[in-house]
This record gives sequence, C-alpha cells and structure tokens, in this order.
Amino acid sequence: MLNHNQNTRGRLIYTIFLFLVYEFIIKDLNLSINTSIYGLFFILILSYYIFGVYSLREKYNFKEFLITFLLNATIFFILLLFHKKSAIILALIFYTVAQSLIRAILEKIYKKNIRVIVLGQETFVENLKELLLNDPDYTYLGFIAKNIKYGLGDIIELDKIINKFKCDMIIYIKEQEEEYLNNIFDLKIKRKKVIDSETFLQHKEGKVSVENLSKSDIIHSLGFDMLTSNFENRIKRVSDISLSLIILILAFPLIMLIYIFVKLDKPQHFFTNPAFFKQKRIGIGGRNFEMIKFRSMKIHDPSKYSKYTSKNDERITFVGKFIRKTRLDELPQIINILKGNMSFVGPRPEWDKLGREYEKKINLYNIRYAVKPGLTGWAQVMYPYGFSLEDAKQKLEYDLYYIKYQNFSLDIIILFKTLKIIFFGKGL
Repeated sequence: MLNHNQNTRGRLIYTIFLFLVYEFIIKDLNLSINTSIYGLFFILILSYYIFGVYSLREKYNFKEFLITFLLNATIFFILLLFHKKSAIILALIFYTVAQSLIRAILEKIYKKNIRVIVLGQETFVENLKELLLNDPDYTYLGFIAKNIKYGLGDIIELDKIINKFKCDMIIYIKEQEEEYLNNIFDLKIKRKKVIDSETFLQHKEGKVSVENLSKSDIIHSLGFDMLTSNFENRIKRVSDISLSLIILILAFPLIMLIYIFVKLDKPQHFFTNPAFFKQKRIGIGGRNFEMIKFRSMKIHDPSKYSKYTSKNDERITFVGKFIRKTRLDELPQIINILKGNMSFVGPRPEWDKLGREYEKKINLYNIRYAVKPGLTGWAQVMYPYGFSLEDAKQKLEYDLYYIKYQNFSLDIIILFKTLKIIFFGKGL
C-alpha cells in the first residue's frame, strides 16, 4: 500500500542482516570494539541511501553492485588503515557476497507485485485505474460493481472473483462506501486487505488533498495522532535536543566556513556585513517567533520586491545559490530547535506576512499550526521551493499528509531524504 513504508520495513530488515554480518566480521577478526567501528557502519548505510543503492524494489544491476562494492571497499580500507590485518580484504569480499545474497532474497519478497481489484462503479474507477496501470508495483485486475455485465463481474460473485484472480488487495471507492458497506464489512471479517480509494491515493501520492477537505473530515478521520500524544511529543523533543547538540558540535567547522563565505559577498564590509537573516515566522499555535538562517540574498528593501523568491532571483548571492540548493542556509535554525520554537521535522514555518494571507486564501491552512514547524519536512523533500499561492497549496497537502501519518519511520525517511538533498541537491 504505502510504498515508502514498505521500503522502510524492507530496508530495516536489510540493515539488521548487514549489521549481523558486519558484527560477525568485527568479532572474527578480533578488532577493537568502539564507537568508531559502529560509526563506520552507520556511514556505510547512509552512503547506500545517498548513492541510490538502498532500495529493494529496483533490480540490483551491475552498476548498483559496482557502486555498493566501492562504498564497501572505502569503509573496509579505513579499517585496514587502522588495524593493518590482511584478512580485512577477505572480509570485504565475504561482506559483499553476503550482502548480495541478502539483497537478492529480500528483493524477491519486497518486489512482490500487488494484484488489485477495485470495488465501485466504472465512472469512479478511471483515475484510480490509470494510476494502478502506470505503477509497476501493482497489477490492476479490473473492477466489480452492482448490476453490471462488464468489468470482472457483479458484486454477488465477489468472493469467487477474488479467489479466481488471486487478488491481494481490494480498493473500494470512498464515495460509494455506504452502497457497498456490507460487502466491505464481509471482506474485513474474512481478513482480506481492504482500503478506501481516498486513503490509498493519500499514501500513493504522499499528500492529502485540501480541495474539498472539511473540519469534519479531520475530526472523524483516522490519524493525526501527533496532535494528542504527549508521550510521543516528549520523545520527539528529547530527540530534537540530542540531535541538535550532536550536529552543532560536528558541523561547527562547516557553520563557521559558511559564516565567513556569506560575509565575503561584500569583502570591504566584512565586519559589518550580516551573515544571518532573521525573520518573523509562524510557529505552533499560530504564534510568531524569530527564525534565524544564513543570509542567502543581497541586502535589499523588501517593499521594492515581490514577497515570493523567483527561480533566478537577482537578489540571491553566489554563495546563496549553493546554500539554498543544499539547504545549508537552514543550519542556524538549530538554535530555534534548542529554544523549542521548532523541531527537526515538521511543516516549514511560513513568513508571517505570507502565512496570514494564505490563511484567508487556502482552505484549512492554519492546521499547520497544530504542530511545531520543522527545519526540514515532508513538503520540503517532496516538493521544490515554492514561488506562488498554488505552490503553497501543494506544500500544504504534503504537510497535511505528514501531520496525519507522522511516525518515527516517516521522520527518519525525511531526514535521510534531506541528507540526499544536501549531498546531491535532490531528495527523491
């Protein structure tokens, strides 16, 4: 159903098996057990993701194998430098072979094609049908409805049709839920995998449409657990503080380097040229706070320019282009996280002047204020920089998805995608 969640489960199992192989090698070679040994393994896993060789749904071709081997060789070479044991070379070969076998097995499990039947009238099925036909993870078998002689058949033959076509999942049209309620109930108690079309599309596209969304829909909808779970919010706060302090220590040299380069856009005014940009943003509860980031634009009069930043905006400095693309301009917001104004992951805090406009023009825009804004977020890794009201609406749909389905796994996915953006300027 949910592609990135399926892949997350697969990756987690894959990582555990790789760790067991790595652990076996470390102990077999009698290497000293310390933080750096396990730190290298973490760097290796992160490298798989960044270089695009960490998915179990795509065929493991020679190019992926070669990239994987080179990444493995780099880590094992570091081990060789420090421990000077020739057996580490054999360990590299053993690890890579074991990894290929583990991946081949898990790939078969997680590449299983999902056979889908849609329950509902043909007029409601077309968009869903097109999406399923264009997705290699699914096989669209057809639709079933009442009193029809086309499609797969009539609803009275539902069980027979499901068994005949070896169906894995039934998607029912949300608008026709009442009409097929008894059939959906029967499928549920028979432990069949059933999902409504609205939820399926949300998971498939990673966003929640705001076009016809009402407050009642949110009240009665499943999800939105992060709005009421004090325990999870406390855990997230502890994680935010811990991660902020670690990054602040590790990234301090980089922060200082960016600080100097930003100030150098006017070398003659180095000491008076500001490196930071501060702006009123809207936080949790709709309250304003002052957000800090590295300045990526020339000093200018805001009243003479558009509130939106265009793609080739002349105000953006040479250094600004790089730090915006890699999201490094956001690093000073670690201070906002430590203060409690922000979290690591959440909807991006909007400039108060724009945010107040969006509240009037975009349906349910203020739902973003129900959670802490984030340094990075689902909308940021799934959608590029926005330059218009329509972009703001699209980003809200991704933010809504995050607020509705937020969990630890989704936060980890967002952080990994963010790292990919930092290294390659793209996160998908």
